[in-house]
Amino acid sequence: MDVFNRVVIIVLILAVMILVPIGLILPEQAEIALRWAADLIAANLAWLSSLAPGAQIGVRLVLAAVGLILFFIGLLFEGLEIVRLRRRTVQLRDGSGELVVDGLGEHLTYYVDPLPGVLSVTPQVSSRGKSVRATLYVETAPDVHVPTKSAEVLETARMVIEDKLGLEVSDEIRVVIKPHPYPKGQPAPAEGPEVEPVAEPEPVAEPEPEPLAKPASQDFRAPTEPVEVKEEPLHESDFVVPRPIEMEENAAKERGEGIEDATKGDG
Repeated sequence: MDVFNRVVIIVLILAVMILVPIGLILPEQAEIALRWAADLIAANLAWLSSLAPGAQIGVRLVLAAVGLILFFIGLLFEGLEIVRLRRRTVQLRDGSGELVVDGLGEHLTYYVDPLPGVLSVTPQVSSRGKSVRATLYVETAPDVHVPTKSAEVLETARMVIEDKLGLEVSDEIRVVIKPHPYPKGQPAPAEGPEVEPVAEPEPVAEPEPEPLAKPASQDFRAPTEPVEVKEEPLHESDFVVPRPIEMEENAAKERGEGIEDATKGDG
């Protein structure tokens, strides 16, 4: 069908390219050609009028049938072009079997839908007999990078069709991206130039203070064995306060002992 359409379009384009310039550049020759065609039609009409009434009806029926056949052939081709007959199966690339087209759409949905940033996917797959044509309508998150996500979806779809299912793609797989809109009232994130992170300075180790030398006369060694402290009971005499007279006598005795010691030292 595609080959026939291309042939028809090429023929029509060539006819327009040749006839229209000739008619504009050489109007006299174009008039001669049109007069010849008119004379031919007039001659056929004269021949038709010279026939008997029954023969005229027969000729007119044949011409009408030919016209109707050409009309319905053109209508059939036009219908096939507008509404393509959908095939239910597609042949595998190695010719070992056929695959249902609906199963292909389910496989594409299964592998493309879990991709990050993809909200939903609607595949449209049509069979060409030995190949398929696929179009994927993908709805993505609002903040997704569209070129990167489109390439990822395209690569995933090609992997599913060619590698996993063993089919052949007739045309390039189409990926139609529809980003989901941002929520109302929420501004879109501003994308500025990327700023390279500044490396944090390494902490500088501070020098440890040198230990002070211990004096030779001091020896701070901790006892290696615990020291037992004996508690002695207190007596009532420990709490007797000396009276003032006794205190004076004791002081006089101490003074007398001090004088004797000094005398002995002089002697």
